[in-house]
Amino acid sequence: MSVTTPNPTADWKMAPNPLRCPDCGGSFVPDAAGLACAGCGRVLPIRDGILVVKDEPTADNLIARDFYNSSLWPKFRFWEWFFFVCNGGERRSRNVILKHLPQQDGLRLLDVAIGDGVYHSWLPRDWNVVGIDVSTSQLAACQRRNAGRDLRLILGEAETLPFQDHSFDAILSIGGFNHFNDPEASLREMVRVARPGAPIVISDESPNLTDRMIGHKLGMPAIDRWVVSRLMNLGDAFTDLVERNRHINIAEIGQRVLKDSQYQVIWRGGGYVMVGQAP
Repeated sequence: MSVTTPNPTADWKMAPNPLRCPDCGGSFVPDAAGLACAGCGRVLPIRDGILVVKDEPTADNLIARDFYNSSLWPKFRFWEWFFFVCNGGERRSRNVILKHLPQQDGLRLLDVAIGDGVYHSWLPRDWNVVGIDVSTSQLAACQRRNAGRDLRLILGEAETLPFQDHSFDAILSIGGFNHFNDPEASLREMVRVARPGAPIVISDESPNLTDRMIGHKLGMPAIDRWVVSRLMNLGDAFTDLVERNRHINIAEIGQRVLKDSQYQVIWRGGGYVMVGQAP
């Protein structure tokens, strides 16, 4: 496999993998171009160490991809950092979520919407982690940040996870769930690929977070839209996406899909963590 990073994360061709063909359900074997399905022959290319399952996302996932691949994300990252500072710092804020993962030697973890993987250096080094995301730039940043760890990365969508049933000991998703094309379908996919009883930990900003801003309180939401889109650099398309999804009921989705689902408001009302088990 050709990898451009000096200290690559785990090699898809060398290690056993839990992959399942999205088209026919077959298993994959090494191929000159990447990995080839033994059933239908579909080839998944490996590009700079990242397995490409779906290069072009659709609908809301496309909006998210375009935002995170653009120059807007590094500008918005300051506001994310500032938000965490107001909640005790980034590590403390994220540990409110990460503490729900089991402390198990050799844990097989799937991280859905792994992003730049900022928190993976805080996790045990003996964990076997697979991460999936729609953004090539985020995955590349994750790869650089976590060089040398047992971490394999996939370019693809949460609604169609390319893994065999019951492949993982735990599932994690931070910061993307609200804006997946179909959050409930994505959660059902996470359940499918988790072993029975495995913890599933989902976290994101509160869907109606902008309701707490001054413009909404004054009955002038256009003020908040300008602040979020222009001042905070979220951009028009992603701001529209946030507004469209502001009434999504995350807790109800969890109750329908997970066993013993618990929904907790965190970050002084700015976010949530939902924890349950795969039935």
